[in-house]
Amino acid sequence: MTELAHASRAEATGVVQVDRPVFVLCNGRSGSTLLRFLLDAHPELACPPETNLPGLCVQLATVWSLIEGAPLSAVRGDEPPEVPHAAIAGVRATMDSMVGPYLARRGKRRYCDKSLGTARFAELLTRVYPEARFVCLYRHPMDVIASGMEACPWGLSGYGFDPYIAATPGNAVLALARFWAENAAETLAAEDRFPGACLRVRYEDLVAAPDQVAGELFGFLGAAPAPGISAACFSTERERFGPADHKIWYTSKISSDSVGRGWSVPAGMIPPPVREQVNQLAARLGYLPVDGGWGTSAPPADLRTAQTRPQADPAQASSAQVGPAQVGPAQVGPAQVGPAQVGPAQASTAAAGGHRAASQRLGDRLKAGLAELGAAGGPDRAESFVAVWLPADQTGRPEHWLVDLKNHSVTLTGAEAQENSDWDIVGSAQAWEQVTGGQLNLGAALRSCRLRYCDGAESGPVASDARIAMLARLLDLASW
Repeated sequence: MTELAHASRAEATGVVQVDRPVFVLCNGRSGSTLLRFLLDAHPELACPPETNLPGLCVQLATVWSLIEGAPLSAVRGDEPPEVPHAAIAGVRATMDSMVGPYLARRGKRRYCDKSLGTARFAELLTRVYPEARFVCLYRHPMDVIASGMEACPWGLSGYGFDPYIAATPGNAVLALARFWAENAAETLAAEDRFPGACLRVRYEDLVAAPDQVAGELFGFLGAAPAPGISAACFSTERERFGPADHKIWYTSKISSDSVGRGWSVPAGMIPPPVREQVNQLAARLGYLPVDGGWGTSAPPADLRTAQTRPQADPAQASSAQVGPAQVGPAQVGPAQVGPAQVGPAQASTAAAGGHRAASQRLGDRLKAGLAELGAAGGPDRAESFVAVWLPADQTGRPEHWLVDLKNHSVTLTGAEAQENSDWDIVGSAQAWEQVTGGQLNLGAALRSCRLRYCDGAESGPVASDARIAMLARLLDLASW
């Protein structure tokens, strides 16, 4: 479509409203590209990839303030403490000269900006655009950490990570925890300062009920309703230039599959002071805390606290994929037994031959290994452990194998067995399959947290190594 045709379309849809922009306040790996797609799919809204336009506003304000003789910030790059009216007018004129033609070309009425780190510029943006609206996007901290490490497998870089990993170069988990905490705090501060101009959106709510959340979002922005927009947002009309999460180009529908992936992140790498800061912010946002039991059992059914989970629109049930954010009552803590876990009744039924456990191969391997150890004189430990098998489908039932070394027994049981075990080993169905099948080294699985060794008593490295060596013998692994 030519620029003239775009301009004609803009005239047909109404007057371009440069004075009412929308700014997304978010950090990297929070689902902001998905939110951008939803905004940009609306017939009235245009949301390009990351422009860093808010940062440009600060740069222009600094230059104009310098020319006007106003004081500058003591920290280079920060917003001046007092921006003269002439500087505000100059910044506004520059922004309008870019945004107006862009809207005309797109045939849209309102501009939306999704640039990382915008929250710290909120005050200046409200001076430049008093009618601006802010969409405050959040995601559970541990899922942000998992997503950040997935996006940067060879070392944290980009997305705003660099100063955090520079401060703790040997601990990427801590760097990303600090990154999440500082960005979440800045966005919450913007909410506190401009409550009437802000709408809070959580990634978990968005993927669980996309059309419902989109409806609330467009209502807040004063835009027309757009039924079915969660499906339409993946059309080829979305602009592809600029920074973004490129996985979205291979996505055809909104799914909650990514919710809960942070369960495999070792929370022990976050020191208590930072973890406390993270949990204080998480509590304000209605997220489960990151406690000492994180990742040591079956994952919770929902990362949101029960009090903050919205009631999903029944019409959404068939359109959105069911994921961990939608299954049953939320667990209060990681170790709580919920309806998605195998309990004693189901375990006894399986043991009696009522049905074959999905993790039966793991159970059979443990039984065979324990029998061989018994024939060779028995294990040298009078203790028990639980092997926790997590299904590939996060809505499925985790299964727990209690290995009692003293009584030479392996039993399919419930999650409550972990309360009395001496140690546990937790892993996904895929990890267990690859380890027992010889495709994945046991040590590599443990180092990458695909399998998690959990010892509440913290017996020390010697005891831990002995236990893992015994597990390798039970699984008939030549080396680990």
